[in-house]
Amino acid sequence: MRSDSVGFSPLGPAEQQALGTYHTYFNAFDSVVNILAHPEEPEYLQDMLQVLGQASASGMTGLYLNEGQRKARLVAAWRRPDCRLLQYTPEPFLHLDYDQYALLADTLAVGMVLNKSLLELPLAEQMLLAQVGVRQLLCIPLLQRGEMFGFLAFLNDDERHQRDSVELRLLSMLANHVAQALVRARLESEALANQQRLRALVGATQDMVFELDVQGVVRQVWSGHPALPAAEQLLNRPMAAVLPYELANELIRALPAIMAGQASRQFNCYLPQQEVSLLVRIQPVGETHERQAVVLLQDVTVLMQDAARKRTMLDTLNLLEEAIVDLLPSGILVEATAAWANLRAIESREVAAELGRPLTTWVHPEDATALQALMSQQLKSLEPASLRFRLLRSDGDFIWVELRLIAHRGPEGRITALRGVLRDVTVAHINEQNITQMALYDGLTRLPNRILLDDEIHRAIDEAARLQHKVALGFIDLDHFKQINDAFGHKTGDELLITLAHRLQGALPEGGLLARWGGDEFVALIPELHDQRQLAVIAENLRLAARQGILINGVETQPTISLGFAIYPDNAESGEELLSAADHTMYHAKHAGRNSVCFYSDIVHLKALGREHVAIQSRLSSAIQHSGLQVFYQPIVNTRSGEVMAVEALARWQDDKSGWISPELFIPMAEKVGLIQELSEQIMLQAFAKLRDWREAGLSQRLMVNISRSQLYLPTFVPQMVERLAQFKLRPSDIIIEITEGIALTDYARQMRHLRQLANAGFVLAIDDFGTGYSSLSQLHEMPANMLKVDVSFSQRLHTEEGRRVMQAIAQMAQGLQLDLVIEGVENIETVRFLQGMGVHYMQGFYFSQPVPPGVAELWMRLGMQART
Repeated sequence: MRSDSVGFSPLGPAEQQALGTYHTYFNAFDSVVNILAHPEEPEYLQDMLQVLGQASASGMTGLYLNEGQRKARLVAAWRRPDCRLLQYTPEPFLHLDYDQYALLADTLAVGMVLNKSLLELPLAEQMLLAQVGVRQLLCIPLLQRGEMFGFLAFLNDDERHQRDSVELRLLSMLANHVAQALVRARLESEALANQQRLRALVGATQDMVFELDVQGVVRQVWSGHPALPAAEQLLNRPMAAVLPYELANELIRALPAIMAGQASRQFNCYLPQQEVSLLVRIQPVGETHERQAVVLLQDVTVLMQDAARKRTMLDTLNLLEEAIVDLLPSGILVEATAAWANLRAIESREVAAELGRPLTTWVHPEDATALQALMSQQLKSLEPASLRFRLLRSDGDFIWVELRLIAHRGPEGRITALRGVLRDVTVAHINEQNITQMALYDGLTRLPNRILLDDEIHRAIDEAARLQHKVALGFIDLDHFKQINDAFGHKTGDELLITLAHRLQGALPEGGLLARWGGDEFVALIPELHDQRQLAVIAENLRLAARQGILINGVETQPTISLGFAIYPDNAESGEELLSAADHTMYHAKHAGRNSVCFYSDIVHLKALGREHVAIQSRLSSAIQHSGLQVFYQPIVNTRSGEVMAVEALARWQDDKSGWISPELFIPMAEKVGLIQELSEQIMLQAFAKLRDWREAGLSQRLMVNISRSQLYLPTFVPQMVERLAQFKLRPSDIIIEITEGIALTDYARQMRHLRQLANAGFVLAIDDFGTGYSSLSQLHEMPANMLKVDVSFSQRLHTEEGRRVMQAIAQMAQGLQLDLVIEGVENIETVRFLQGMGVHYMQGFYFSQPVPPGVAELWMRLGMQART
């Protein structure tokens, strides 16, 4: 060996490992560079990741690119076939949310490498990596001008593979190259796309685009026009030599200003030889020393021809009285013919100033919504539609116009405008209103007549059925109107009807309708009723409105009305049934004494059986003839002692087919068909027989029986009663005869004679339903009555202050007249205590007992009712 030769010591393990790492990554670098140089290859990113994964001995490599500022998407991945990482990539790996992984996001955002084992990571990152079995994670950011736009991920399924600083530095170098290649590929792709868009844009248009230099030489041509020279004839030639004179002349004049940097310019140019109209735009491009001018030639020949035809058409339309208007889909007026000035009462020169404003600007506020709805409808329809509305004139008046509107669509079917014809229909509208007024409104009161009322009733019922609310209908009759007509004449009667109509209409709530039915009858319609209490208030307001004083021939009078109300769907299922129910109820109110309000629900028992009415009436007659009625008894209690003072005999009927029939139905039915005397006879015979049994058993209570009007009128009624009692070994003093206040006051002188006969015979007389017949103190003082039975309606009002005051007044009056007082309808202990406090001790009602069979009544009479007092 030569003495001057240099000796080399062998490499140690660390140096050999480092040299091997460099060798591996330099080979990988060459491969990555080669792969990234061909981004057009479909799998180039996966190929690049495979090289990186094999060089770094990773189980899986992935490329993430940012989407927005806080998310990243896995755009490519490679997995070593023999690794233990999960083959299926879960959704959280596909789309990373940086906000969920703080350590990963913060490390990469500052351009640092994240190299951690699983247990060194925060819980969120641990849970993410554990899904696929990752035990070692390496993430290297991809940067562009210091900003991270993605990262490379290297995943391993064990922690034994540790990377030293040399390997991390080499991987970072590779990542930097990958980042530059990706940025470059993206920029090149965007540039290529922009070029393609420009070519597509210019090639898609029928216009011509070319570029001029400062000397006016054509330097580039992007597209041509049939009426102008081809591109090869234009390139690198002065425009004055190749373009038509008219066009070249205008461009020569505009070019100096454009080259000086002034704004773009636009002008129209007509080429007479070619019969072409051009819209020319010239725009400067480039820096001052390299400035060029781009010229765009747009063929507007068809547009100019259309405009000329349109002007001709407008000149023709201006001869018409109807105004033709063009509106944008939003309703903005963009064009109108001269007739618009006539409608608006303005000068022709003022029409232009009104363009650009919404058509609703001149529409009456009450009609604007309907017009807006019509325009919206036409945007969806192919058929024309019409609307009549009020248009404001410049003098402040409104005229009625009719608009016939249709949508105008472009060639592609899209609506571009709304076109309409407006004509003045004021005279026709007024005539139609007059005809409608005569057809649908009453000529005297101007209220809706039957025809219009019928439509409104059906409309209200349809809406009520749809929205689940109620409709009220009331018949109103003016009391004693015939007497006013006969006494003062029809003219005065008409004036009274007009005044009354005005007052009744004012008493209705908003939305209510008042119609004249005919003569002195009116109908009130309440289309939205919430509850019966609301209707009671409305009815009372109507009654009080009618009661206001009216001067008739200098004399003030206070007319009264009778009202009957029915409710849909409670009382009727149709408009016809509702009218019938209200009419029937009104007549019931009139027969009840006039100046009153009646509700169908209060008299529904009279019609409850409907079609079975006749059949029940027939069975009632049979029951009376064959003694099929029963007598129940209700006690009258002395609350001081708890003893039963008397029992009232009450008729009860259990029908074989319909079961128990209410006495409120069969007793009026018996009166109507003339069976009431036979019914009363049967009840008294049963009651007298039972009273005889009670007397023989040692009971001393009196029997209280009701007497009808027809019985009291019979001349032989008193002697027959005395004789019949004698047959049962009873005395008149054993019987309390109840006569309703209304019967006692009818034909007062005649009834007084009969009442005295009963009193002289020894009967105890009780005035029943006291408070409902309007008797005077003088009449009560003259009646030979021993007892007053106060109507149940008064006890039911004792929960009010007014009701308590009325009851106290009745009690004081009875004490002053030395009459026993029986209060009916007592249903609770509070009523008992209140009445006892006023000194009233005879009471009757469900609190003590309902009407009961004779056996139960006998038990009460024997034991008393101390527990209930």
